[in-house]
Amino acid sequence: MHDKITLITVACYLLAIVFLYTGVAEASNRKRLIAIGLTLLGALLHAWAEAQHWLIPVSPQVSLLNVWSLCALVTVAITLATFPLRKNLFDASLVTLPLAVLLLLAEATVDAPALALPQDSLGMAVHIISSIIAFGVLSIAAVYAVFVTLIDHLLRRHSFNKLVQTLPALETLEELLFHLIKAGFVVLTVALSAGIIFVSDLFGQHLAHKTLLSLFAWLVFALLLWGRWKNGWRGRVAVRMTLAGITLLVLAYFGSKLVLEVLLQRSWHG
Repeated sequence: MHDKITLITVACYLLAIVFLYTGVAEASNRKRLIAIGLTLLGALLHAWAEAQHWLIPVSPQVSLLNVWSLCALVTVAITLATFPLRKNLFDASLVTLPLAVLLLLAEATVDAPALALPQDSLGMAVHIISSIIAFGVLSIAAVYAVFVTLIDHLLRRHSFNKLVQTLPALETLEELLFHLIKAGFVVLTVALSAGIIFVSDLFGQHLAHKTLLSLFAWLVFALLLWGRWKNGWRGRVAVRMTLAGITLLVLAYFGSKLVLEVLLQRSWHG
């Protein structure tokens, strides 16, 4: 059932991409509206597919691909939610939808290691779930930071070909980037707070280095959001700080796991 829903979702997203691309290229509001309808239908199906992992099983087991797929759904939902606004971000769907399609196909075809979510400790469950969702949202933000760099590079070289003209405006992608960073920052704050409160023995469980790197990442994103609010930081500064923050999280989540479990042959359980 899950795979069928996923494939129908992919089909909706692909059709939405075609209609949105032609709608932007031809300045056709009718095609844009069709793209919105298809995206909304795809998002509802996408949410249904994700519910199969997160809500229905008695003992949920999720992989990193499930998390990334859920985060892709968040980015699609953000663009849809802003459509009624005067300054909407829906044109950014030219980037969000292809990424969502890739992640959905990977989720459906790749057998990724799954993590069983704990049910005996609500606090630890909150810590684990919020940690992986924060990483997912902020890693997708890093992808958008790369797109911002690409479009900025093309504009600086005065490359106004058809592709550049149909890509989302640089300002639109930057707005979406900061929406994602804000969301990821909030969830990361929850993850760190839950970890500090509910992890019983930070040093005995070999989590001190992971926590320290995550705190550094939190500080990078906090500084970026402060700079955006206070001084209007954007462009290359925003991109570099976003990539620096996600690099610290990668080191915290995966680098520490590699050193601890592969090189030192230890487990975080102690």
